Amino acid sequence: MGAALGEAGLARRRPLATATLLIGANLPDVDAFTYAFSDGPTALAVRRGWTHGILAMAILPVALAATMVAFDHLVRRRRRPGKALRACTRRSSRVPARFRALLLPAFVSVLSHPMLDFFNTYGVRFLYPFSGRWFYGDTLFIVDPWVWVALALGIAFARVRRRRGNPRTDLPARAALAGVVAYIAVMMGSSFAGRWIVRRAAEEEGHTPSGRVLVSPLPLVPTWRMALVEEAGGYRFGSLRWTPLPVVRFDEFRRLNDDDPAVAAAKRLRPFRQFLVWARFPQFEVRRQGGSLVVTASDGRYPGPAGSWATVSAVLPGSPSGAGGPTSE
Repeated sequence: MGAALGEAGLARRRPLATATLLIGANLPDVDAFTYAFSDGPTALAVRRGWTHGILAMAILPVALAATMVAFDHLVRRRRRPGKALRACTRRSSRVPARFRALLLPAFVSVLSHPMLDFFNTYGVRFLYPFSGRWFYGDTLFIVDPWVWVALALGIAFARVRRRRGNPRTDLPARAALAGVVAYIAVMMGSSFAGRWIVRRAAEEEGHTPSGRVLVSPLPLVPTWRMALVEEAGGYRFGSLRWTPLPVVRFDEFRRLNDDDPAVAAAKRLRPFRQFLVWARFPQFEVRRQGGSLVVTASDGRYPGPAGSWATVSAVLPGSPSGAGGPTSE
């Protein structure tokens, strides 16, 4: 996204603007370093909060622009390029980077990150730290290949036009950005319609939706969606397929199991509390392993086996009220 914004014109005649756009478009994900210094549940509780919220959106662009100006003063303009580069860089290296000129690229690129994060099912906390509420667009898969392909093509064709000396080198990148916006709009419309269609299909089959309905995008195929319907005591999973008329199929019902005493004991553990900060459709599995109980929490958005990135487990020695107490894995 940062490179596409630069080719679309935001980097024009602004020293270090391209670098600012590239860094800014990824800067909010600096919170991913929590995975290196903490456990998975803690990282999930931290992610897309402090560095994605309204306070960070005001501070990060200013800090980024100031850092780039400092780099320009202390490093870039003091470099001595080699003979082959001296002729072509002499003039550009004399042009200083200006804070005011870099502020717009910094703001646009940094803001683009949580906006794109919003469009997937993982969600983002726009109001953090003033509110921990999650916002979900349920529009794109976390890594949507078609968005990547469209932006990459726009960047490539823009650079080809520039090498050939063609006018309006920004047109391919602008067309790519417009195409991505149109694609997101269509996917969002299908998500809104899909939730209504899935709820109605569940009612027609005799199920009793009691709460939320999720229509989750899948990778590669924009016309296929995973469906989840919240019912009393659990979730009913299924699929939605636009062919082009919508076809809904329900596969299985999974119990929530949150009324189990072992689950209540596990919820008192810090990893479970951290996991539930992030979980949107939490569900629990309790199984006996020798003389212990193993409690696993997962999220219906990302169904997978125990031990995957979207699960947390705890071992309860004996019974949940046993003297040994629960321990986390």
